[in-house]
Amino acid sequence: MLPGISKIFFLKKFFSVLIVGFAIKIMDDYIDQDIDVIKNEPNLYIALEYGGLPYALLLLSLAAVIDSDAAISLFLSSFAVGMVGNLTVKMPSGLYGFFESIIVILLGIILFKSEMLSSLFIMAAIQLWDDFLDYENDNMSKKNLAFLLGKVECLLLAIIFFLLTVFFDYVKAITSIIAMHIIIYIIKLLGNQR
Repeated sequence: MLPGISKIFFLKKFFSVLIVGFAIKIMDDYIDQDIDVIKNEPNLYIALEYGGLPYALLLLSLAAVIDSDAAISLFLSSFAVGMVGNLTVKMPSGLYGFFESIIVILLGIILFKSEMLSSLFIMAAIQLWDDFLDYENDNMSKKNLAFLLGKVECLLLAIIFFLLTVFFDYVKAITSIIAMHIIIYIIKLLGNQR
């Protein structure tokens, strides 16, 4: 076990991060469902059919019961980081993605302080890492940050954001990486069953 933390604390954080990770993945797959159909990639939202929204809300609620600060700050951060590809697009709220992202970040910092910062950093690291890995296969998406920033720059920023997460909350950094790999593995299993 990691020095200075109890098993209960670690497990609570881990399960909260893992469960909210699935909620975030369902939300992301909802947004990307058209692209995933074209690319013939597994999509949790499509696999769940009409259950996608209820399951995402259920998972977010369960994660919040286990560790509300981690779960909600991660969900808000995923929303804010997800807006990066839509900064100049007008959202259903009538605001541009840029303003929605800033509002969500400020709200998260007011409510969760450093918890929100570590969540922002780990979500940015995961997004950058994902874009780095998808560089060769993501020619359909103009939102891939590896295309916008450069492949090496994308990887370096992912490492920097991960190290910032470690600085603010090393338990969240470790549990998020473990949870990410579990979610990726389950998605691959889902893809193999099609």
